[in-house]
Parts: sequence; structure tokens; C-alpha cells
Amino acid sequence: MFPYSDNPDAYWTGYFTSRPNDKEMTRKGSHFTHAENQLLSTGLWTSGNEELVQEGIEAKSLLLDVMGIN
Repeated sequence: MFPYSDNPDAYWTGYFTSRPNDKEMTRKGSHFTHAENQLLSTGLWTSGNEELVQEGIEAKSLLLDVMGIN
């Protein structure tokens, strides 16, 4: 079925692909990011442990970089 041609010398390739694996990994990463944000905001900030807070911020930055958000 690919590539699709609607005009002479005009081809569409990859337009109809859904890439389900990429979408699943993005969803899972988004869920982990949301969970980490909740943990940081509730647990780490109230703990009073500066070292633990700093490690949490670094982990959050790393996760955002991996997700391509940061």
C-alpha cells in the first residue's frame, strides 16, 4: 500500500503509520514524569533533607531530558 501517490511525482510515505511502540513509550514516560512530580512536591519538599531534594531535582531533570521536554 505504500508509498501513496496522489499526483504524478508526488508521493506520501509514512503518513499513515501510527508507530504504536513510540506512542506507548511516550505514554509510559509521561506517567512516570507525572508520578515523579507528585513525589517531589509532596514527599521530598516536606522531608527537609537538602541532599534528597537535590537528588530528586537532578532525577527530574534527567527524566525531562530523556522525554525531550526540557
